Amino acid sequence: MPKRTEKEEIKRDGATGVKNSGRGMKKGDAQLNKFLIDYKHCGKSFTISLKNWRKHAKDSWNDQYRHPCYGLVLGENSECKLAVIDWNVFRELVGGSDYE
Repeated sequence: MPKRTEKEEIKRDGATGVKNSGRGMKKGDAQLNKFLIDYKHCGKSFTISLKNWRKHAKDSWNDQYRHPCYGLVLGENSECKLAVIDWNVFRELVGGSDYE
């Protein structure tokens, strides 16, 4: 299976794509519920710094108070997909669920 594009990831996730993402006022690649998703396709790894997390968080907050989410697609054939979200949001999602 070849590497999927951002457009394919957005469709697969049922998210709404952001037109001209990263340019002008609109940031991120897609919106899904209360999240602004920034997809990152990586062959083997992706490094998240405090600086780039804070920028994505600020962009998300400025976009109708959304939560930041990195959609990491790892592997040359897109075999692993992870979501990176703020710890407090994770705790809210887990609270009251079967994972608690």
